[in-house]
Amino acid sequence: MKALRDRLGIGRSGPQPDRDSGMTLIEVVVAMMIFTIISTGVLYTMMSLLTVTRDSRARQVATNLAAQEIDLARDAKDIFKLGDRPSTVVLNGDTFHVLRTSDWVTNEASTEACGTGTTSGTSTTPTLRYKRVHVKVTWDGMKSPNSPVVSDTLINPNDRINDPELGTILVSVRTASGVGIANATITAKFSNNSGATLTTTTDAKGCGFLLKVAPGAYNVTLTNPAGQNYVDEKGVASPVKIATVAAGTSASVPFTYDKAGTLKVTYSASGAVLANDMPTSLLSTRDTALYASTTAANPRTLSVHPWPDGYVVTAGNSAQCAAADPGLWTESSTKAGGIRPDIVFSNSGVTTNVTISLQKVKVKNLSGTVFIVARSVSNASSGQPACATEQIYRFASTNSGNITIALPYGTWEIHKSSTSGFTPTAATRIAASSFEDAPADAVSSSNNTVTFDPRGAL
Repeated sequence: MKALRDRLGIGRSGPQPDRDSGMTLIEVVVAMMIFTIISTGVLYTMMSLLTVTRDSRARQVATNLAAQEIDLARDAKDIFKLGDRPSTVVLNGDTFHVLRTSDWVTNEASTEACGTGTTSGTSTTPTLRYKRVHVKVTWDGMKSPNSPVVSDTLINPNDRINDPELGTILVSVRTASGVGIANATITAKFSNNSGATLTTTTDAKGCGFLLKVAPGAYNVTLTNPAGQNYVDEKGVASPVKIATVAAGTSASVPFTYDKAGTLKVTYSASGAVLANDMPTSLLSTRDTALYASTTAANPRTLSVHPWPDGYVVTAGNSAQCAAADPGLWTESSTKAGGIRPDIVFSNSGVTTNVTISLQKVKVKNLSGTVFIVARSVSNASSGQPACATEQIYRFASTNSGNITIALPYGTWEIHKSSTSGFTPTAATRIAASSFEDAPADAVSSSNNTVTFDPRGAL
């Protein structure tokens, strides 16, 4: 600084320096750096003050928006229609995002979207008490994105929804991933079909509520939203569950429901006839889904629930007759264990083609118009699973003298009669000498059966 003063001749007596000599470049650069540092600090302070002021103003507006949303919720005329609602508000150049969520409170420690109640085999829980409403407000350019403005309240219904002498049916309709299905129709009627039919629809969370229900057992039926094709985990479009309502309590009825996928199943049995009533089994990590049939159509189109882990498709009723499931045939001294077909996947709204092999046998020397019936037989053969329930499959009439039929895995007797709907007996059984074109060693002459075994030789 002294050198600068000397240069400028300030405070000196005697001869003055040459005023035209000016400042050196280094002095100018140093002065600019000092000015820049001071200016940056001032500018940062001003910007921080502006940011804090703007954020404080926005937070105050957000607080008012949250309070306004709480007031609107409290003013709702129908608490059952008070659901989740996102909204966007632009004020003073700021964009605010308001999210309202709501859940039923059934006891001090439980908050559920659809409430909770009694289910088969469980203890009684309290009925719906009140609804918890949670509001969260955020805005674009928040200083602290993890610190939204929140507000909560509890809302009691204006009218009493629980009656000590009546009950409530709480219905939850969700996909396998837990997403609620809106606008599905729910009906409930006494299991003996007496009384009026109770009806409601699900809200945005997939919840439906039937209030002040007389005690008793009800058939609760779920129906597709308009214009949609939904099925439950067993492929049923309008599933029915039983709810038992007791006075002063709630009964919960959960449905797993989703947009159907389509499996186009082709049974590979060239030249063979399928039974009119042969079902199709879909095996998975859950209970077997069974698809009945009343025709010999091939291929068959099935609307299925789009489980992410897929299905194994087999012919026949593997739930009643384990022999229809090739994976249940165990290893014997001469044969390897059975192997299931590959898993197939079905996505919502997508058609997937599946081909399943069937075994076939020709029945010859038929005379006149005859009806053919195949009846399952419990075979003690090593490694073959038994049928818990006898299976009977009926084929269309034939008068050609010969007919080739296709059947699921297992051991079968073949019967014939000139009348449809007959009961197979020893008198109607066809002798093994009339069987042709069956797999090697499949025909047993001693008991007049044919065995379709999915296993290969060791």
